[in-house]
Amino acid sequence: MNDIETQLSQIKNFQFIHERLFSSGQPTAEELKQIKEYGIGTVINLAESDAEHALPHEDKICLDVGLNYIQLPISWETPSSDQCLLLLDLVNHLLESQMVWVHCSNNNHVSSLMYLYRQYFMDVDIATAQDFLHDIWKPNETWTGLIHAVSLQLQGRKATQDLQQALESAELS
Repeated sequence: MNDIETQLSQIKNFQFIHERLFSSGQPTAEELKQIKEYGIGTVINLAESDAEHALPHEDKICLDVGLNYIQLPISWETPSSDQCLLLLDLVNHLLESQMVWVHCSNNNHVSSLMYLYRQYFMDVDIATAQDFLHDIWKPNETWTGLIHAVSLQLQGRKATQDLQQALESAELS
């Protein structure tokens, strides 16, 4: 690791997802500058603006250092599977052209969603994805339920895509 990678790895609950995707708890203003220096194009914040460790004016700080900033708050008590699917699709789209950093207050929200991202977008096996999740936390009942609900939707998408490909292949034969 070079100096900047070492510094970035010190951000609260940092996780390397893959060479273009990273997650953490709330970065400081100085850490956001380092994130930009490293080559990240977009920061996505899943925390609510009044979260315990929220960085005041994070949007302005990101804009001032040249980072795209997206805040997609996901409720801790009542998370929405639609918002989670939106985030996963957004991240997947952004990664086509840039590096992305996703964070929340402690990386609990994000690590739960990266557990799903690893499985359904990166084809990582469940046990490995779960190990990464448990490095950050063991989801409570609410978030376990959310993970299962979103997982079922992603399984349905995959089954539909597989069926569509099989039908297209049959038509070509």
